[in-house]
Amino acid sequence: MPKFKLPPRLPFRKLGLAGLGLIGGSITKAFMPFGGLEISVFDGDPETVREAKRIKRLARVTSDPEEFLSWPLDLAYLCLPVQRNVEMVQRMGRLNVPYPVTDSGSAKGPITEAALAAGLNFCGGHPIAGKEVAGFKHSSGDLIRGCLFLLTPDPRFGPRQKELLGRLKNFHELLGCRIRLVSPAEHDRVYALISHLPYVTASALAGTALRRGGPDILSWAGTGFRDTTRVGASPPLKWVEVAMENSANLTDCLDSLIEVLTSLKEAIAQKNEPELTKLLEEFSAFRRALPPK
Repeated sequence: MPKFKLPPRLPFRKLGLAGLGLIGGSITKAFMPFGGLEISVFDGDPETVREAKRIKRLARVTSDPEEFLSWPLDLAYLCLPVQRNVEMVQRMGRLNVPYPVTDSGSAKGPITEAALAAGLNFCGGHPIAGKEVAGFKHSSGDLIRGCLFLLTPDPRFGPRQKELLGRLKNFHELLGCRIRLVSPAEHDRVYALISHLPYVTASALAGTALRRGGPDILSWAGTGFRDTTRVGASPPLKWVEVAMENSANLTDCLDSLIEVLTSLKEAIAQKNEPELTKLLEEFSAFRRALPPK
């Protein structure tokens, strides 16, 4: 772990983080080097809690959500699966927690509505980072440092969210994150297309190979199949919850994907070489325009 360092001004001094999975664990590890920041964590998995209790840098560790919510925090950072984040927000509302709240989930509409109904001082967030594996053991501070980080304010929260937004922006800039602001609705529309749809598509491609070729087909696979289906190896539970939370946007994107696949299918079935070439050249040029990582 890097040596502790104290930035000129920490926007928060007492950070409570719920959920030590891949993203929550990586956020925790990214902030651990900052001296003067007290970090307390909650996780429901007994093995993860045991591992976290061995980390002396963490001030408090618990598997009890009520205990977590009772701590004197400057910020509660929710990194649980998206539906459990919503449930935690609802619980916070019932307890009238006094501190501000943010989250790291990849669907922003439902949790924003829940936080508004709960009367919380809330602003959502989403680090654009990830792996096809899950869990605290795979987390790394390097996963978060320098990533694109989205903040999703909603004007219905009023002036206090504006102040929270500034503090969250400064907090994540300490990690070198590139901050971008987007509304919850626009976030969910965009990421249904460039995050949630790719997972479903990669999973569908893997499923097609399984159903058409059987398990042994993998012995023939090369890097093309491996790279194209990589995200499809991610734990399904997370993506099932995301799909449920962002169902309308994802359904629209699937309709668009089916239209594109139908166009390709027709060009291939009709042996229409000019049309197939035109389509593939258009899509290839678009993909090549993606900046290098």
